[in-house]
Parts: sequence; structure tokens; C-alpha cells
Amino acid sequence: MNSTDEWYDTEAISDGTYRILEGPYYGMYLAAGAERSYLVDAGIGIGDLRALVEGLVDTPVTLLLTHWHWDHIGNAAQFDDVRIHERERSPTGRVALDGRSEEFLGRPANFLKRWRAAGEALPDGFDADDYAIEPVENPTPLSGDETFDLGDRTLESLHLPGHSPGQLGFLDHQSGVLYGGDVIHVDEGLYVHLEGGDLRAYLETFERLRELRDAGVFETLLTSHNPPFAGAELAILDRLEAGLRRIVDGDADYEVVETDWGDARRYEFGGSVVFTEP
Repeated sequence: MNSTDEWYDTEAISDGTYRILEGPYYGMYLAAGAERSYLVDAGIGIGDLRALVEGLVDTPVTLLLTHWHWDHIGNAAQFDDVRIHERERSPTGRVALDGRSEEFLGRPANFLKRWRAAGEALPDGFDADDYAIEPVENPTPLSGDETFDLGDRTLESLHLPGHSPGQLGFLDHQSGVLYGGDVIHVDEGLYVHLEGGDLRAYLETFERLRELRDAGVFETLLTSHNPPFAGAELAILDRLEAGLRRIVDGDADYEVVETDWGDARRYEFGGSVVFTEP
């Protein structure tokens, strides 16, 4: 297995837009432009992401990070032009595995252990002893009101906090696509139990997303860990907004469960699980 098109699962989901999957559910998106292309997130850092991307486009590539969590910054150091919300950088301005807390330090090793236990293969030449997520020393800070020119279309950054203080989304008005990072997490759930999670901010984010959807600003939501949400599937925004409102109002039942990050409150709304601090 090579470290590019055999390790990554790449799918053209529309004209000029690729979904790149690393491992079981670590998703990235490449918006190919006439003058510049934009990669949204950088996976877990096992494959050669830059080589894969450069084989798909022949324009310069800017990396846009939705937030700083380990499974989004894996190969960020491979890229020369990296941008992230100012609240996702470390106190010294870096993007790093230990940039804002130590809660993700064990995640790369934990992934390898589970991947191997499942009998899954790794790229040829991959050395687990050398596996490390390298920091980005001086990423360009964003605030969530920028416009990025691809030459034949534009992306607009949106500040969507809740899962992480500086979580960003990137809106392609022309295609009606919103790249949402972890605004919805694995299995259509929400992770609000990690460092910097904020229930009230998350509720405001979902109110904003619902308003944008209802105004026809986007028709497809692409997140890192789920298949695309489009059409009737976007009703998930209503369900999760209502669930968050019940939690904020103290009107939702929960159980305390153990997670990889310690104990958390577990709520469930129509099949979507929401984790919050205990």
C-alpha cells in the first residue's frame, strides 16, 4: 500500500471538490480552483497528504484548518500556507498536538493500537516509532470573516464555536456547500466535553446554521466524520438545535459515562449522542 492514493480514499463529490478520507472516518476536503486551491483540514498525519493533493491539482494549495484537534492537524506541517482561527493557536502562536491542552497527546498511539488490533494495514515504509504530528510554528490567524479567492469561485470563513472556541466553517456560495469540520461529530453527534467546548456557543452556532440553511445559503453540509448532509438530511440541524436548547435549559435527561477523555454526560436526541462535561 502506498502512502497516497492507496492509503487515502479520495472521491470527487462535485465538480472541483474532493473528499479525502484517512483511516476509518478522518475526512478532509479539497476545493480545486483555477488560480488557487484550498484544502480543508489535514487528517491524522500517517500518509503523504501533500503528494496526494499535488497529484489532484496543479495550482498552489492553502491549508485551512477548521480547528486544532489532533485528527485535523496531522499533516499540517507539510504545507507552506496554513491558516486557522486565532483562538485555536497555542499561547506562542503555534498549532501543535499539545497546543491548547494535553488531552490529545495519546491519540496518535491510541489510533495505531486500535487500527492494528482490527487487522488493518498501514502504508509501506510507515514507521510507528517515528509517527509524530509535527507543529506548525507560524500559521496565519483568522477571525471568521475572511474571503478566499480560488480564481473561479470564493470561499467565506464562518466562526462556528461550540465544539472548539475557534472552530471555523468555510462556505462556497457558488456551489451551495458548507465545509463544517466537527460542527457535527462522529455518528451525527456532538462533542462538547473537550477542552474549550461551550454549550451556549454551540446553540448559537446551530441557530446560525439553521438560518443560513433556511435562507438557501447552503444546500450541502460537509463534515469531517460523516457522509454529506443534503436535502431532507439537513433536518439534523433542527434536531440538534432543539437538543442543545433542552440541555442549556436543564430539561434533558442524561447518564454519566466513561469516555476516552474521562467521564462525561451523555444525552441522546433522535439517535444523535451529545457528550458534555460531567
